[in-house]
Amino acid sequence: MKIFLLKLQKFYCLIVLLLLGNFMCAQTIKGQVSDTLKTPIVYVNVILRDSLNNQIVTYTTTDEQGKYEITVGKAGKYIINFSALSYQLKSEEVILENQSLIKNVILKEQTTELNEVIVQTEKAIVVKKDTIILTVGAFLKGNETTVEDLLKNLPGFNVAADGTVKIGNQEIEKVMVDGDDFFKKRYQLLTKNLNADLVEKVEIYQKYSNNRLLKDIEDSHKVAVNLKLKKDRKIDWFGNASLAYGLTTTNKYQVRANAMRFGEVGKHYFLTNLNNVGESSGGESSIYISASDLNEVGGIGNMENASSLIRLDAYELSLKKSRFNLNNQELLSLNSIFKINEKMKIKTNGLLNWDEKAFEQQSIQNYTTSSISFTNRESNLINKNLFSGSGAIDFDYDMSQNELLEIDATYKRGNEDSKSRLEFNSVPIQQFLSDHNERFMHKTIYTNKLAAKKVLALSGVFIYERKPQDYTLDTVVFNDLFADIDATSARQLSGNQIYFTGFEAHLLDRKTKYDLLELKIGFTNSIDFFTSNLDLIGSNGDEITSGFNNDLKYTVGKLYANAKYKIKFGNYALNAKLDFNQMFNKFESYGNEESQSSFFVSPYLSMNYEFNENNNLSLSYNNNFTNASLIQVFDNYVLTNNKDFLRGGSGLSQVNSSGLTLGYNLGRWTKSFFARTRISYLKSHDFFSTNTVIDPDYSLTNIIRINNSETLLGDVNIDRYLKFMSSNLKLNFSFFKSDFKNSVNDSELRVVQNTSYEYGFELRSAFNGLFNYNLGTKWNSSVVKTTSRFSNTNNTSFIDLNFNFNQNFNAEIQSERYYFGNFDTHKSFYFLDFETKYKMKQNNVTFTLTGKNLLNVKTFRERFISDIGTFSTSYRLMPRFLLLGVDFSF
Repeated sequence: MKIFLLKLQKFYCLIVLLLLGNFMCAQTIKGQVSDTLKTPIVYVNVILRDSLNNQIVTYTTTDEQGKYEITVGKAGKYIINFSALSYQLKSEEVILENQSLIKNVILKEQTTELNEVIVQTEKAIVVKKDTIILTVGAFLKGNETTVEDLLKNLPGFNVAADGTVKIGNQEIEKVMVDGDDFFKKRYQLLTKNLNADLVEKVEIYQKYSNNRLLKDIEDSHKVAVNLKLKKDRKIDWFGNASLAYGLTTTNKYQVRANAMRFGEVGKHYFLTNLNNVGESSGGESSIYISASDLNEVGGIGNMENASSLIRLDAYELSLKKSRFNLNNQELLSLNSIFKINEKMKIKTNGLLNWDEKAFEQQSIQNYTTSSISFTNRESNLINKNLFSGSGAIDFDYDMSQNELLEIDATYKRGNEDSKSRLEFNSVPIQQFLSDHNERFMHKTIYTNKLAAKKVLALSGVFIYERKPQDYTLDTVVFNDLFADIDATSARQLSGNQIYFTGFEAHLLDRKTKYDLLELKIGFTNSIDFFTSNLDLIGSNGDEITSGFNNDLKYTVGKLYANAKYKIKFGNYALNAKLDFNQMFNKFESYGNEESQSSFFVSPYLSMNYEFNENNNLSLSYNNNFTNASLIQVFDNYVLTNNKDFLRGGSGLSQVNSSGLTLGYNLGRWTKSFFARTRISYLKSHDFFSTNTVIDPDYSLTNIIRINNSETLLGDVNIDRYLKFMSSNLKLNFSFFKSDFKNSVNDSELRVVQNTSYEYGFELRSAFNGLFNYNLGTKWNSSVVKTTSRFSNTNNTSFIDLNFNFNQNFNAEIQSERYYFGNFDTHKSFYFLDFETKYKMKQNNVTFTLTGKNLLNVKTFRERFISDIGTFSTSYRLMPRFLLLGVDFSF
């Protein structure tokens, strides 16, 4: 603990020194911008450029009082530009010495006449109410290949390892191209494949509405992104094709191609991605998700899906997935938007995805409780063949200026065949799994704008999905469960089939600028058919029923209504909601029936106090009831892998929880400083837990319903632009603490305490020149206490160096370090990658040389902890390779 506190003190001392340097070494330019009548002008772009090379040094915008303030790291001669819509551009030369400078400016109005030609200077950032426009040329560092790479270099954007894009702390809703949305929520297909060179501007839409009739009526916090393409590229068909092939490693390749055509009647986007270097193409999930928020208009049924109980998958590591994803993927996506007339539009999407995956791992499982102590060792080689195909068609009909009809239909079909060669405690086992999936969804939304600020939306949805599975073991190790059966192998056939229908009416009435009334009423009906049959096969080939069989029908009907009102008075905003739910549950299994009719009310209340535009405090309370899912109710055991069994059996019921959340925001992500902190307390008055029987050769897990569980979690995020360093600093801290109960080997209920902390920082430069860097570190510490105590401490650090030698030549070096404090030996792992690019702009050709895992790390170990022991695993990694590539734009 002392070592931990000492490290934490050193870390915060470093941060304090960095922040102090902002005030010790910098010169400040500040002032006020007004018009000729001395009225302050808001949202004026203030851009400071170096007088020698005209490169942007820093920038800001004026506030509500027309005031601005920018800080410069060193003295010298600069050009400062002031620009705003409807005003003439003003540029002045300033000389900074060792003192602050006050610069008040008056902008003259700019009047335009018809047919007048106006020449304007390109602005790096333009703010227009809820829209922020970024000119990407001002932020390029030369290392951008795809749109995902481009977004990483833009201010305010955060791109996670899985491709999720956030602006500030808000995940984006979609990524559009010239105003058209091809992929909805599956925007990774676009960001991971479209060339960055095609993009001229990035537009950020705040308070975004998916439905045009809801704009300025619904209380939206969604954010969307629109990519404006370069005009000179949009001539008939345009796009790119790239090919990279291994130099030192045979049969390593990566192929990517985009072809687009934006016409008056039809817009088309075709893309393909083929690679066996572990890279994600964005098409791993081919279900088109229509919205991210279940409570928004038309969100009914978005999260309904059938369950799969068996997965032959490798454990997910904290390592980049491309390092252990031994793949061979081929993806093809065909997308079109047809404009039938001024009122009708049809969008079609097609996606085909093939992949062959391989995972090789060794693991050691140490089980330690008050009643057991043993170790299992496994060596596993998993091979997967996957195929998925999906299609979607969306029909939009603007019936009138105030009426809109949307009809969406999607269909998906997929197969996944897995083979595992497992050695369990020196016993060889072959596993085979054939996993199929078929899904159809149809949704219709009719929206009517009854008045200027009142909208009624009617939504209907139908979903059908089935997931049959065929699982085979050539050797069984759980014979002790079946004393009278001498089994040598086993086969389980299982499947889940779901039918979901729903209807919803949603009224939104904006009373004033801030006050909003929402009323919603609806009915949903979900029917699950679940079957499973486990047969044991003796040495003579006879099939013997194990008795572990399920054949059930689970019906959940829900009649619901809710009322929500948001009101603002002064600096206070109050948001209150009541959900009324009448449940009709029915469970049928082997001729036995059980029914339940229950009614409950869930309240929600939140209050927000706004000190000023950049400073607000929020407090919210909620109480929820959650209905038992299929996993909690099926009443006999199901085999979930080579030795583990699961049973629901908790019966028809709901669990109740309540929560309290306190939040504070300081600053805005569009400014040089932004901080956010959240702390939440969750009380589960009753919840679904487990009673598990653990044996070296098998485990039997039963879902049980028990009382009282508590969770406390929180996070702090600070984003600060250090102008004296021309760098952006991010500080992150989060914690999680939970107390719950479970049972092991029929013991009394035992309390499990789970505590974890994660903290770190990231520093990214924004230099205009040869060199840029991005570095950071993150610590994760976890402790689990039951009758035993298990702890784990890990660290991840990285340093990325970018060299932009000129407009044609760029090189980037990436390094990573992973440290696991609980290993006795070989605690650290190091990785080194590089990429160089040379552009021949006159021919639209780019040559690349990429190197991955240059230190040739062959295996990677990681450690996990739980309430029953510790688990460590070792993975075989993608070997070192070099790729020589060429990209041609047309």
